[in-house]
Amino acid sequence: MFSTKRSILLAISVAITSLMSGAAQAQDKSMRVSWAPSYGGSCEGCDLRGRNMSGWDISNANYPKADISSALLRGTRAHNVNFSSATAKGTDFRQAVLDGSGFSEARMSGARFDRASLINCNLTSANMTGARLRRAKLNGATVKGTNLSDTYAAGADFSGANLSVAIFDKADLKGAHFSNAVIVGTSFKGANLVGANFSKVQLVDVDFSGATGLESATFDGACIGSLDLVPKGISLEACSAREETQIVSTR
Repeated sequence: MFSTKRSILLAISVAITSLMSGAAQAQDKSMRVSWAPSYGGSCEGCDLRGRNMSGWDISNANYPKADISSALLRGTRAHNVNFSSATAKGTDFRQAVLDGSGFSEARMSGARFDRASLINCNLTSANMTGARLRRAKLNGATVKGTNLSDTYAAGADFSGANLSVAIFDKADLKGAHFSNAVIVGTSFKGANLVGANFSKVQLVDVDFSGATGLESATFDGACIGSLDLVPKGISLEACSAREETQIVSTR
């Protein structure tokens, strides 16, 4: 009798231990899946609002028309990602590596790109009003027709970028670099350009009206077109008619 009871108790103990072990394994597996750092692949129109993807690698992902508003992508590696027509209002991209990614027609008002790398990115016709781009790298980026009004982009590097018809009205561009950039039909109305660098730039049909700090900006090797609106007191060499025609034809 005693032996029988002992056997029953032992069987119950083994069963409980097995169940607890199985539950622990299931929980551990669930946690691993839950925290897996990947939102790669293709997900058109996905709702990723508020998601925390900081430090992850989502390179080569396809997120057209996705909504990543208020999401955290700080320090995220996102090479060659398709964010075209995405919504990223107030999204945190600080220190993210976004080289080669496409943000054409994306809505990114108030997004934060401080110290982010956007080298060779396509930002054509994007809305980036009120965004922060402090010390961001946009070398070689395509920023045609992009609205960057009221942005804080002190120390940002736009060297070699195509800024045709871009809008920088009332932007803080203190110490920003624009050397060798394509600046045609670009508006800097009311912008802060203290210490900005426009070396070797051919400025054609550019509007600097109301801009401040131009007297401290660098224009080494730069020239202006016949329709440029430059504040009084700023004297720059005129671009030749041939140079001006060639630049406008690439607009």
